[in-house]
Amino acid sequence: MIDACHIVPFCISNDDTLSNGITLSPNLHRAYDRGLITINENYIVRILPTIKENDSPFSISQFAGIRIFLPDENKNYPSPENLIWQKKEVFVI
Repeated sequence: MIDACHIVPFCISNDDTLSNGITLSPNLHRAYDRGLITINENYIVRILPTIKENDSPFSISQFAGIRIFLPDENKNYPSPENLIWQKKEVFVI
């Protein structure tokens, strides 16, 4: 299962373009929207340092430091500016 996730929420950006989107599993989508994870401008997943999890195959911390898969064409990449916005506005440490 995959969700289409807005980087900058649609209600703020009115942007439904590919550059404002990423695909995530439903649980990672919720974690992203709540600021528990972010993806930096180098497309690397970062996890909120205060996350405490049990050792589980379902933990979100397993994705820390992993580079996301990107589309074949650069023009379809998530916008680094949008990723920076999410990191500053939602992923607040």
